[in-house]
Amino acid sequence: MQFTTQRLERVYRSMRREQIDALVVTRRQDVQYLTGHLGASHGVPIGCVIAEESQPQLIVSNAQEASLANGAILSKVRSFELPPSFEDQFRPYSKVYWEEIAESLHELNKSKGMIGLALDWLSVRDYETIKSLLPEAGFRDFSQALWRLRYIKDAAEIDAICQAVNVAEIGVRTALEIVASGKSEDEASLEIEATMRGAGGQQRGIRAAVLSADHARFPFAQPGSAKIQNTDFVVLDITVSHSGYFAEVARTIHLGTPTDGQRKLFDYLLNIMKTAEKDMAPDRSINDLTMHILKRAGKGYPQNTLIQPVGSSIGLDLREPPFITEGSQYSLKEGMVFTLHPTGYVPDIGCVKIADVYLVKSDKVENLGTLARETL
Repeated sequence: MQFTTQRLERVYRSMRREQIDALVVTRRQDVQYLTGHLGASHGVPIGCVIAEESQPQLIVSNAQEASLANGAILSKVRSFELPPSFEDQFRPYSKVYWEEIAESLHELNKSKGMIGLALDWLSVRDYETIKSLLPEAGFRDFSQALWRLRYIKDAAEIDAICQAVNVAEIGVRTALEIVASGKSEDEASLEIEATMRGAGGQQRGIRAAVLSADHARFPFAQPGSAKIQNTDFVVLDITVSHSGYFAEVARTIHLGTPTDGQRKLFDYLLNIMKTAEKDMAPDRSINDLTMHILKRAGKGYPQNTLIQPVGSSIGLDLREPPFITEGSQYSLKEGMVFTLHPTGYVPDIGCVKIADVYLVKSDKVENLGTLARETL
């Protein structure tokens, strides 16, 4: 994805507020946000060093460096030798990786300054390693500040999410055509994934989960060998990434004639989705929004029927803060992108899930999808 200099200016302003002289980021998604580089693999170490009035420093292994020629990145590339031991190569992070970061800070004349770190991602061992390599530096947690930067999506990020939504909806439409009684969950899921790859979905981010009966009530459940029955709900839970940015779209179908109890549960989830969608508005308190949704959810079923959270921000991670949950200190702001994904489960009746992606605009909250929700 095309990185923007405006995003870097926002980072600099945040660093000044937090009194940070240099920022060291080691999480792949944050590195992409700050440099535009998607990264080669979840298991290969990557990082970046940011200091105002200096070009961002992208830290990659020598094996990854050759692949950068085709990428659109706004940074100076520094590489380190992967350790000879295969086991150490994929251990975040080797000492040579931290030595390269320390060398970058020395060259930027920041090795004695206040260094920002995303401490919610670092292990104690890694934190002690960088402290030993920079004995004269101070360290401050930049985790929350970095999330606050990522809450608001710019135009390039929103475009990537919209592209992902388009592919996800192709996945749902494909599922509505090919999911049939007697077919296994994983067989149907593989067919849908193949269609989405053909439509431009990136293999790294694709998950087509066809989940039948009670299976769907577990978060991030994986399809299995179970045969789909025409007496059960079937949840079509589709996630896709485009340029590293995620979208999630989910629908629930029934291949036979729903019982009265199944129809009641389905209508219950539809009403929750309508309530949440209607109540979402610019500057609306997330806590107030959640309380209203839960109040509506308590009518007809026990409140624990609804599996929480009801939704969350979405972007380079499928689930990002802020979450749509009680006690949230945040409000809906222009540029935020959320997925609403209410899921309801009742024993002996089944599980229903519906999910769509929403963009908060200056005057309204817009559903980025087009699919109907009435699927029974």
